[in-house]
Amino acid sequence: MKKMRKKVKKTGEIFRHYLSLIIISAFVLLPYYWMVVTAVKPTEEVMISPATLLPSRISLDNFSRVWQSIPLGSYMRNSFVVSVAVTAVSVVFATLCGYSISRYIRRRAQKISLVLMLCTQLIPGIVTMISLYFIMFNMGMTNTYRGLIIAYTVWAVPFCTLMIKGYFDAAIPREIEESARVDGCSQFGTFFRICLPISVPGIISTAIFAFILAWNEYMCASILLSNNKLKPVSVGVYDFIGQYGANTKLALTMTAGIFITLPAVIIFAFLQKYLISGLAAGAVKG
Repeated sequence: MKKMRKKVKKTGEIFRHYLSLIIISAFVLLPYYWMVVTAVKPTEEVMISPATLLPSRISLDNFSRVWQSIPLGSYMRNSFVVSVAVTAVSVVFATLCGYSISRYIRRRAQKISLVLMLCTQLIPGIVTMISLYFIMFNMGMTNTYRGLIIAYTVWAVPFCTLMIKGYFDAAIPREIEESARVDGCSQFGTFFRICLPISVPGIISTAIFAFILAWNEYMCASILLSNNKLKPVSVGVYDFIGQYGANTKLALTMTAGIFITLPAVIIFAFLQKYLISGLAAGAVKG
């Protein structure tokens, strides 16, 4: 009888677990489903009321029209250039800074530096936006890739440093570095030959965060850039909505949203193994 109760209890727990996962997954995926369905609906079905969950027929016209209506290629190229640059710079600075904090800064100073980094993440971006704009304007960096990359990097590096610092603390024992030192390896040699190869999952996790942060950011780009040729995809698509209205070209907006989402989906699909292992290892302590 006790075994039967335990089995029923375990079955109930499993059922509740999977039911919760299904409900949460449906809640998260519903906007993406609606975006795809709207993009493939015929034009006459997009704005009908009540809305239909499935299209009467699949139309791919919007996937060709969106490239003619919006300079999406130029916008995506701008976003890609800025995001890759921000990712590269942020990973380099965060890796060096995270390793230094993890290994060479004393306990009290380490806590102070970590608290200061956390405080930078608590400040809303809009609070510093006016001062940031005037700094960039006086330095001649408005309407340039350079100014946008610097602004994004300033926001990305603190959190990236915390991520990679946690990975160094949890995943790389100090004994490995001490053994390398005993064998005659220098400090730089230990870092580049021992720590960097081991910390690849943590570095990839950090790089994904920096890339998505730069790819999705809208507010700073909309303030610093007025040249249409330099605008990233987030600002460009919003300008398109402002020009034609949210409802007039809804299907094209949703189609553009699919193309905008694809880079993040592809990155996660190919690098999810490193992302999960990097985040899990960095969450053990730090």
